[in-house]
Amino acid sequence: MKSVLPRSSGVYQILRKPTGKIYIGSTVNLRERWAGHRSSLRYGKHQNIFLQRAWNKYGESRFEFSVLEFVDEAGLLQAEQRWINNTGCADRNIGFNISRVAGSTGDLFAQIWKGFIDPEGNEITITNLHGFCRQHELDFPSMHRLAKGKSKLKSYKGWTHRNSIRQRDYVKTYTGFIDPDGRSVEPITNLAAFCREHGLDNTHMVALVNGRICSHHGWTYKNGKRKTVKTYTGFINPEGQRVIFTNLVAFCRAHGLHPVHMHNLISGQRKSHKGWTWRRNNE
Repeated sequence: MKSVLPRSSGVYQILRKPTGKIYIGSTVNLRERWAGHRSSLRYGKHQNIFLQRAWNKYGESRFEFSVLEFVDEAGLLQAEQRWINNTGCADRNIGFNISRVAGSTGDLFAQIWKGFIDPEGNEITITNLHGFCRQHELDFPSMHRLAKGKSKLKSYKGWTHRNSIRQRDYVKTYTGFIDPDGRSVEPITNLAAFCREHGLDNTHMVALVNGRICSHHGWTYKNGKRKTVKTYTGFINPEGQRVIFTNLVAFCRAHGLHPVHMHNLISGQRKSHKGWTWRRNNE
C-alpha cells in the first residue's frame, strides 16, 4: 500500500530510476505539488522541458517522488537552495533543474517583476515570481496574467498590478443605507468590505439599493422597496366576533392556527379552520 504524502511544506525530489537523475523543488503543500507535477507531465505541458522529455521517453513508472526535508514556509527557498547546491541538480549530467536559483524553473521565472500591489496597497518588486507564488500559495498563471495586462480580472486574491487592463473608472458610493436602529449611515465607498466587517451579504445589500428586496438583517435603503402591510378585517373567531389584525403569520403562530388554512378561508376553499371563519365586512 502506497503511503499518502502529507500536505506539509518541504523540499522534495523527483528521481528517475535507475540512473538517479533528480529534480529538486520546494512547496507549501507536498501532496498537491506532486499531483500538479504528475498532471502537467502526463499532459505534456510541464514547464521543465528536460523533465518532460525524460518522462515522455522512459514513462511514469521510472519516476519516484520523495520528501527530502520538512521545512516551515519561511525557510523553504533557503532550504531548497541548500539542496540544489549540495546535489548539483542543475548540472545536466546530474539533474533536471534548469536554474541554480531556488524556486526558479528558468530565466522567465527568475526575472524581476515590478508593479505588483499587495492586498494592503503597497507596491512591491518580486525577484522570482514563480518561487514567490509557491511560497505565498498564489497561482502563478493568474499573477503572470495580471503583470502582462492579460487578465480579465482587476485583481487576484487582493493583488493587483499597474498593468491590469480592468482599472475602474470610478468607485461607486452608496449614500442611502439605514441601519437596524433607523439611523442613516455615512456614505459607503467599498460596499463589499463594509459587508464583510458587519456580517452582511453584499448581494442582498445591492438588492436593497435596486429595490428587489425590502430589508436585509434589519438594514433598509432610502427610497427603496417598502413592505406592503395588509390588514385582515374579515376573520370571525369561534365565539362569532370579528377580529382585525395585520400580520397573518404572526397571528396564526400566536393562536395555534395554520396560515395556509386561514388563507383558504379568504379564498373560499375552506369553510372553517379550528372554528374560525371568514366573512366580508358587508356580509
